[in-house]
Parts: sequence; structure tokens; C-alpha cells
Amino acid sequence: MLAVMGTDDLNTVRQLEQLRIQATRENDADVLAPLLHEQLIYVNSIGAVFDKNRYLKSIRSHSLTYDRDFDVRETEVRVLDDVIILAGMMLGHSRLDGEQQVFHFPCIGVWRKDPDQWRMLAWQSSSGSMAF
Repeated sequence: MLAVMGTDDLNTVRQLEQLRIQATRENDADVLAPLLHEQLIYVNSIGAVFDKNRYLKSIRSHSLTYDRDFDVRETEVRVLDDVIILAGMMLGHSRLDGEQQVFHFPCIGVWRKDPDQWRMLAWQSSSGSMAF
């Protein structure tokens, strides 16, 4: 069911997304933790799948780190009841198990209001080329 949500919900999610991006740049798992839904599914650009605990553990142990140039540029938005989907381009550099990753990838983030707090439920980035 499509619901008309106030711009406040979308603005809130956009602010939380900016906080998530900043915390990701700083590899700050303590700031990231409350932003992530307990049922998080995080799929990185090479197809590795993380749940919330594994993702945060990877950041805390520095097996997954992001550089300060990490950014996400929003290109599409969908608002449905208690879900907001942000699609865009992920830009920057990271290291996964010590290997440098350079990215300019399409990505999608799904945020869910549960019950009164917005949290990221899913993330996927793709190293494939863009169709648009």
C-alpha cells in the first residue's frame, strides 16, 4: 500500500543517511550500530553478505575500512508506508581484508521505521555497470 508520508520522514532518513555516511568515513561502529536494523542485510560490491553483527565486527576489527572520500549520491527515492528506498552512486575507496577497493558503483539503501525510529534494513552495492 502506498502511503503519503510527510516530507519530515524523508528529511529524517536523509539526515540519518548523512550520519551513516560520516560514521562510515570514520569507521565508527558505535555511531553506526543504532542506525542499523537488527535484521540488516548488507551486500557489498563483490557480493559478500553481512548481517548487522558481522558488519559491525568487520568495521571494529578494521578488516573493512572506508576512506574519507566515501560518499553516496542519491539519484532515486521511493517512499512506501514505513519504508524509504534511496538509490544512487557509491563513490570512494575502502579496504576489505587489506585489499584496496575503488568504487563508483550503483547502490541501494532501504530504511524502515520500526516502530518510531528509522533504521537501515538493507544495503546493496554493485560493481556492475550502470544501465542509465
